[in-house]
This record gives sequence, structure tokens and C-alpha cells, in this order.
Amino acid sequence: MALYFQIYISLKKIAIFMTEFEHKPYDKIYVRDMIKLSLDDLIGMMSSLEAANAYWVNGVLFASFAMTDSEELAKKEMNNEMFLDKVIFAVYETYSKTVKSSTNLEIGVLNMQKSKLYRDLIKWLKIQPIWTD
Repeated sequence: MALYFQIYISLKKIAIFMTEFEHKPYDKIYVRDMIKLSLDDLIGMMSSLEAANAYWVNGVLFASFAMTDSEELAKKEMNNEMFLDKVIFAVYETYSKTVKSSTNLEIGVLNMQKSKLYRDLIKWLKIQPIWTD
């Protein structure tokens, strides 16, 4: 009984000092620019970047770029708002781990289908006028 009581007290102490976590999605994300590219152009652009990976969700290959950090943007983030400088995208129906251009440039593709934020972004993107341009 004494050992059980000691273990119980020890577990209670651990629980007291645990960091509390809470998931809080952004209330609003502002997108400054949307750029629809051909698949070859998107691959060419992404391959020139240091992190040459694109994301894939629901038939869309894309990358998003945050605006340059500033104190004002940090305050906005604290208020649950985010600003994206641009979202570049191309239609790419089926997910694959890599995608190759007609000139043999190749980039990695990350399947972000499980991200609610990215699913919502792509759902929103598909109803924008640029989607049908």
C-alpha cells in the first residue's frame, strides 16, 4: 500500500509540472498573391530553391511563402491572423513522392492531405477566379 501511495504521489507531481498544450488554428489567413503555373514552371521554380519540395493536396501541387517577418506581423499572429505573400500552384491530379519536368528537373513532393489547414487552403483556392484561368 505504501509503494502504491508513493507512486500515486509521484505521478501527481509529474502531472502538476507538465506543459499545457492547446491547438488553436488561425482565424484568418490573408493571401496577397496566387500564381497558377504550368507543372514544368512550378518544378523549375521549386528546384531553384534551397528546400526543393512542393506540397500536394486534392489534386494540387503547391508551395506557400510567408511574408517577411516583422514586429507588426508577429502581433497579427498573436491575434490569430497570418499573412502569406504568395501561393504558387499547378494542377497535379495524382500524388507521387517526386515529380519530374519535361527537362528532367525533379523535386520532392510532400503529401499534406492530412492537414486541415492545407485542405482548407486548396478548397478555397479552387473557388477563386484564378483556378479557371
